[in-house]
Amino acid sequence: MRAGFKVWHGEEGMTQILGAVTSEGIMVATDSVATEVDPQGNERRFPVEKLFSVGSHAFIVSGGMGISVDLSLSFKRYVEERGLPGIEPMIPAAGAFLNGQLGEALRVSRQPVGEQGELERIYFLLGGYSFRSVETPYQLALWGSETGRVPLKRIQVGAGVAIPRALAAEVRLNRMAMDKRPLGEILDFAHQFLAKVAASGPDVGPPFRFGVLTSSGFKLLEPGLALERQ
Repeated sequence: MRAGFKVWHGEEGMTQILGAVTSEGIMVATDSVATEVDPQGNERRFPVEKLFSVGSHAFIVSGGMGISVDLSLSFKRYVEERGLPGIEPMIPAAGAFLNGQLGEALRVSRQPVGEQGELERIYFLLGGYSFRSVETPYQLALWGSETGRVPLKRIQVGAGVAIPRALAAEVRLNRMAMDKRPLGEILDFAHQFLAKVAASGPDVGPPFRFGVLTSSGFKLLEPGLALERQ
């Protein structure tokens, strides 16, 4: 981040993220817009990657403060260097790692928090496969802060999640997951929802990113291929 510039991801400080857990796997979707504001208050929007694989059977996606992408990449490297096996050890590791790294980044930069309202929100959604659990092989974990302060809090999620919260989208995702709809059908809905949000303003927009996690591993889909049935 350039000195004097502020960067955040998504609408009112938040990327639009969707996730759903089914018996078949996990669907995750996000937009790619970031906004940079220079010291004079001028805005510039540009695309950034926010969704990353973590090893072969997990992913992380983030939104809010611009530093969230760097922290996601740092966590990806942390897990892959240590070869953490499956989602179970990743969840406690993520809570400790992300809290520690965010706290250190804020301390070093001496960045004031809480002064920009929604621009200071930060969220991380981690999804992964369990090599141990037959009952819950696919798991999601969410951490967030509304103020950009540590500690990041673990937030309970259901079978469907929308970040920032969008009740209609969450209800639809939960229903589709509970009805065991195919992942391809859920991807269709995610694409339609992101397109609708993008049409309402410039802060959420394409290229949209989609991923699918199954027992075979995590697949980050190429832009424009989300509607292909998995």
